[in-house]
Amino acid sequence: MQGLLTALVVVFGMLAVAYVTVVLSNSQQLGVVGATSGSIVSQTSSPLANQTTTGQQSNASLPETTFVSILSGSADSVAISFSRDQVTVVIGVNNTVTWVNNDNAAHTVTSKDGSFGSGNIGSGGSFTYTFTTPGTYRYYCAYHSWMVGTVVVKAG
Repeated sequence: MQGLLTALVVVFGMLAVAYVTVVLSNSQQLGVVGATSGSIVSQTSSPLANQTTTGQQSNASLPETTFVSILSGSADSVAISFSRDQVTVVIGVNNTVTWVNNDNAAHTVTSKDGSFGSGNIGSGGSFTYTFTTPGTYRYYCAYHSWMVGTVVVKAG
């Protein structure tokens, strides 16, 4: 059962990443370079690393997704890890976080308090989690102890 749940989370995470990639690609073709939260999305930057982005806006405001990159070389160097290693999100605004594995080795995103865990994230894979309770969530890679990060969740 847990394997099925993990597989579903990975599939939904990959769908979210694909959706954001298409949205960003379309916005770049239209010359749009800003995101609604004030974050700047460069036309030459990867849509999967270090950014907060949104889908196209309609009358209703869509929640944003915050991306954290697992950097290439993280498995080989204690100097390389998650980028950004700390993110702050607000419930109802941008409280979904997607970690994208840009390394050639598998990694995990495992909370220290047991509230969430990605399981194995293969190279090119992703893990998405939506935070619903304010607090500070520390996490690590179960395979590489030097890889640590924090998500600070604030009430909306």
